[in-house]
Amino acid sequence: MSAGIRHVRIDLGYDGTEFFGSQRQPERRTVQQEIEAALKQLTSQDVGLAFAGRTDRGVHAVGQVASGSLVWPRDDESLRFALDSLTPDDISITGMRTVDEEFHARYSARSRVYRYRIWNGPTPPVLVRRFVWHERAELNLASMNAAAAQLVGTHDFASFAGDGHGVPGSGIDCTRFVFEASWRSLTCEWEPGGTILEFEIRANGFLAHMVRNIVGNMIVVGRGRATTEWFEDLIARRDRRQAEAPAPPQGLVLWSVEYPNDAG
Repeated sequence: MSAGIRHVRIDLGYDGTEFFGSQRQPERRTVQQEIEAALKQLTSQDVGLAFAGRTDRGVHAVGQVASGSLVWPRDDESLRFALDSLTPDDISITGMRTVDEEFHARYSARSRVYRYRIWNGPTPPVLVRRFVWHERAELNLASMNAAAAQLVGTHDFASFAGDGHGVPGSGIDCTRFVFEASWRSLTCEWEPGGTILEFEIRANGFLAHMVRNIVGNMIVVGRGRATTEWFEDLIARRDRRQAEAPAPPQGLVLWSVEYPNDAG
């Protein structure tokens, strides 16, 4: 790496409601486009960023990580503060540190954690509506946890793969390892009228739309329309066409990214 250039790890979060996803797209507002534009304004350099996880339109993050190289004459905290000041209000730059040039936000990651939240109640929420999926029908949490247990371990997750990757013959390797997956109930003290059900999944990697597709099919079990055995069989079929519709994006959050020995 040339003298004066530093490689940085950027920790960030964002409200994904008004973004067309995390990755740069032509003539679309994305998280990458906003941060790279702010870095250009700050450093007069074209800085290309790599993101730890790709989030879709409307999906949020509190633990996203990006990496890239730039020239900056001052300390890391001054860079974090300056960048946070230049990015819009729906992006928060929570950390900045100079790291080894071999650190890559995506390829150095050991695992990623996503959380999905459902507002379970007869009426929709007001305060948290941008961050939950409203489900009126009473959901069986025990059944959904039994389905979630089937995800743990190494599986071909083609039944939950988006972008056409889950169709037999696509030639895409849909094998991933899930460390843990479970549901829990949260009390929403700041807004009455419902219960928040939160799904958390940690894996070594995720396919496009994978978490939303998983949640959309576990909800079928929670409603009592299908059994845990049906869900297990769905995994084994390895065919997205056999599955139900995905959960909507607003309930999904990229929660954290884990690196070996907290690399970076």
